[in-house]
Amino acid sequence: MGQYLDWQVLVEYRWLLWEGLVLTVQLSLISMVLSFAIGSVVGAGRHFLGGTAGWLLAAYTEFFRNIPPIVQFFFWYFAVGFDSFVGAVIGLSVFQSTYIAEVMRSGLQSISKTQIEAARSSGLGFLQMLSYIVFPQAVIRIVPALSIEFINIIKNSSAAMTISVMELTFQTQEIASRTFRGFEAATAVTLLYIALAFVVVLLMRWAERVLKIEVRGG
Repeated sequence: MGQYLDWQVLVEYRWLLWEGLVLTVQLSLISMVLSFAIGSVVGAGRHFLGGTAGWLLAAYTEFFRNIPPIVQFFFWYFAVGFDSFVGAVIGLSVFQSTYIAEVMRSGLQSISKTQIEAARSSGLGFLQMLSYIVFPQAVIRIVPALSIEFINIIKNSSAAMTISVMELTFQTQEIASRTFRGFEAATAVTLLYIALAFVVVLLMRWAERVLKIEVRGG
């Protein structure tokens, strides 16, 4: 008996796909914001600070970067006892923040020291110099790399199904188990992940144009 494709199952179980997609977007967006915030602080700290503080930030980066997301999910969920969604957010944010920290540090290193000296000589404090002079320029330069890291967050969020977060991959496997239509379900989840990545790329390109306009205008 030959195999045939039945795409109707995706229409029948579209509510599962929608629920999974919404949860994936929520998980990814929260993790993007947190990982960017943490990564920016760690990256800036490693660039500007030395001594014990710089060593501790470097240790944070190396330690959590070498622990796979799925292991971190297990730790925050089973060992610490957080809710599955909260555990996934923390694990994903901490893991990805280590990569964003390195991206941010490279962006800060690309800023000429003469700009920093000029900002300080003009009377700007450290935070003012960082907020108005250094940070906006660094962010513009690392937008392509940030796009990759944000897409990695979306991809790594699929591992959250291992701690019962009913995101997109979880719901897709649920459809496959109910209908025995694994190919159709896998095709659907593949296209949805591609669509999410494409949206991230478009939004980051838009953000890059806006930031360039603001910096030039300032």
